[in-house]
Amino acid sequence: MILIPVFFGCETSEDIGIKYDLGTDASVKFQEFTLPATNLYIDSLRTDGETRVLVGNYSNPITGTVSAEGYLQYFYEKGPMPRQRDEDDQIFLDTLKLDSIVVVLETNAIVPQQGTSFQEFSVYDLEDSLINSAIYLASLQQTPRTLAGSFSGSINTEVDTLYRIKLENGYAQSFFNNVSNIAGDPDKSIATTVFRSMGFIPGSSAESIASINLASDTTRIIMYTSPVSPGAKDTTYLTYFRFNGKHYSYLNRDRSGSEFAAINEFEDFDLTSGETIIDPIAGIKTAISIAGIEDFFDQNRNILINNATLSMDFESETERDTLTRFMNFFRKQDGRIFGPATADNPFGNIIMSDNGYLSAQSDPATSSLNDTKNKIILSSTLFYQQFYQEFLERDSLVYQNPTRGTLIPIDDLVTISTADVTLQRTIFKNNGIKLRLYYTEVER
Repeated sequence: MILIPVFFGCETSEDIGIKYDLGTDASVKFQEFTLPATNLYIDSLRTDGETRVLVGNYSNPITGTVSAEGYLQYFYEKGPMPRQRDEDDQIFLDTLKLDSIVVVLETNAIVPQQGTSFQEFSVYDLEDSLINSAIYLASLQQTPRTLAGSFSGSINTEVDTLYRIKLENGYAQSFFNNVSNIAGDPDKSIATTVFRSMGFIPGSSAESIASINLASDTTRIIMYTSPVSPGAKDTTYLTYFRFNGKHYSYLNRDRSGSEFAAINEFEDFDLTSGETIIDPIAGIKTAISIAGIEDFFDQNRNILINNATLSMDFESETERDTLTRFMNFFRKQDGRIFGPATADNPFGNIIMSDNGYLSAQSDPATSSLNDTKNKIILSSTLFYQQFYQEFLERDSLVYQNPTRGTLIPIDDLVTISTADVTLQRTIFKNNGIKLRLYYTEVER
């Protein structure tokens, strides 16, 4: 790594930031830059990489209306089967009869997050089942096939975290018959069976979006059965199916009538208030210009950057939780970003943490709240030090990918949430994004 000799050539001291003994005459200086920022719309980011899906509708005057559909696979988990085979694989008739099938869903977030809202959605099986190896983006809508059940009702968004949907009798019986046939077929295994994928589709009257927690032990399909034999005890058996396969969320965005009605994908868009937003479900990101530090680099050609931190002032909200964890992607010359960067060539597309650069391991610098919880901060000193070193050699703002050696011109950074499927958002104040540098002048 190019930076290691620079940072570890001296012994540590008590200076501010990254601490190095540069002699008794050395002193740490401070420079703060207010970074220009604008809004950026990016439509098709992945929503298939986390343990949740979204369902519902949500409207607000800033970003417009979002309608979310969740698509997912399910698999057998545990519980008795309708048929049993003896040791000679002779098939008996069903030993159990169907009572009902229920889908239970637990949420880990709902927007709006306060007050009463109407929620309405239906459960369908899909025309095309999801493929494990495929990559699914938020812009891809699936086609529902058969209605399985529905939920409709007023909810308290702060306390109503469970949805219980009893499946239609006809659909439930077909489900049961399919399970019975699999259990009675010696060439099939219920444990490896891939069932037709499901979709959660909101109704037009839905007023809230729920984030369904697929990792919860509560979220599952439960098949209730009882013994066929009339002489059997009054017993109910439970067979469980879990949503632990491929899943993603489709997001249909309508910005008409909102402040972002005229925004175009990958093009800068400024609000009259000067505020910028990061709102994953609306597809809105904040692009931050760092071109203004070029003059500072040019006028200070013998410095060591001890500490570099982005400090961001944000507006408090009651309707949405504040998004505090995001990364800084490099914005390409055509205005885009490289979406799959966390898995492919991260060093050439994302600002890494100091540990990431030192270990040569992918570890993106991630923002967090400061101790007083009034600012969001994101630190990556080694990135800015290397950025500065490349400027000295080339008199232009370029970054050298430490793993591939390629040179990347960088003027803008784009805030991307660490979670693709989240109901949180952040509104950054006008002129509220600042780059804070502590540096030391050195002799060369």
